Amino acid sequence: MYEIIEELKKKVKENYSPHTCGWTSQRSEGNYDDCFNDGCESGASYAWYEVGCILGMKLEKPEEPEYED
Repeated sequence: MYEIIEELKKKVKENYSPHTCGWTSQRSEGNYDDCFNDGCESGASYAWYEVGCILGMKLEKPEEPEYED
């Protein structure tokens, strides 16, 4: 069980990015082919943040999406 937890912590460190969690569709404006990938990466990064929290890791909070008015 210890090995699984350590492997999960390693994956969190590799895949979680506070910056990526704040990506919005506006980030891809003008490059709409990239919009789907940005959304997937943002969601995946946030999921890794949640896993890290469950494991009790101290992680930087995800960035909030910034929307233009």
